[in-house]
Amino acid sequence: MKEDLSRLIALQEIDLQIKKLDDELAKGHADINKRQTSITEKREKIVRHSLTIENAEKRRKELEAEIEAEVTHIKDRQSKLMNVQTNREYQSLLKEIEESKKNNKRREEEIVQLMEQVETLQKKVSDQENVCKAEEQLLLEVDEKIALLAQETKEKREKLEKTREQQVKKIPDNLRRRYDQLLAKRNGLAITGVINGVCQGCFMNIPAQQFNEVLRGEQLLSCPTCQRMMFHQSPAQEE
Repeated sequence: MKEDLSRLIALQEIDLQIKKLDDELAKGHADINKRQTSITEKREKIVRHSLTIENAEKRRKELEAEIEAEVTHIKDRQSKLMNVQTNREYQSLLKEIEESKKNNKRREEEIVQLMEQVETLQKKVSDQENVCKAEEQLLLEVDEKIALLAQETKEKREKLEKTREQQVKKIPDNLRRRYDQLLAKRNGLAITGVINGVCQGCFMNIPAQQFNEVLRGEQLLSCPTCQRMMFHQSPAQEE
């Protein structure tokens, strides 16, 4: 049993190395996805800002055309003032001219607001464009690193897989099946050490009698909490 235990521990070490390689590569891909998402969000924001700028410019031109038409109308009303026959008609024209001037003033104020909005958004678009370009360049560099890491991981993984195949052959089928089931259910950790009565898989205390049996190492026991197979591990071995 002690020999089988040693082989299982060796197999677990190989699987942990494989898992570490996979996790590092997965982390790299996650980083790429995160960076790409960030760039996409900024690009979408640039598109929204650009559309707002386009609409604001369109509205400004409409207001300028309205102001020009209103000015023409005001001049026409002012010309008619010279030919009015009654005071009532005169006062009506004055009121109409005053109302037209107020309308133009409101239009001019709206134009100023639109110009300020456009200026602010144009700066945001410019800043976002610069940030996107910098992030895209960095993304290319990270992508190249991850591509290199993927190749290195593939080569290392192939070597570990071959070593694993040889190690698996030394383990009885019943233990291998039990190991593989735990490996899948317990996040890649099927067999774990017990230090001072504490399972290092779930970090729960195991019964004293069971810990004594683990110390003897004469049978393969399972943690009562996480069901992982256990072996005795001294604090020095953990370090």
